[in-house]
Amino acid sequence: MTFSTPASRLQPLPLLLSVAGSLAGAGVLLASLPARAQGLNNMRDQLIIHYCTLAVNADFAKAGKPVPAGLATDTCTCVAQQVNARASIAEAETICKQQAMGKYNLNP
Repeated sequence: MTFSTPASRLQPLPLLLSVAGSLAGAGVLLASLPARAQGLNNMRDQLIIHYCTLAVNADFAKAGKPVPAGLATDTCTCVAQQVNARASIAEAETICKQQAMGKYNLNP
């Protein structure tokens, strides 16, 4: 089954993704948006989790190591929760990296 969507309807998504192209850049954009939903189901949280997961996977790939099962999900959920609690992306990243290092017995 294929869906036909006019190109004009798809333009906002690439624009949003290009603006939020990195975790730090996404944090500046996304941290200023209001959290409209409880939990981690709103678009801002999903974008934070998505870009965080990409960053975690890239960091482990660069180190030539496999990502421990559950680490990206735990860490990126933590980042979204910290941002919802008014932490900056940098603060959230620091807090959540420290938690992950302890939980998954990782060396710096």
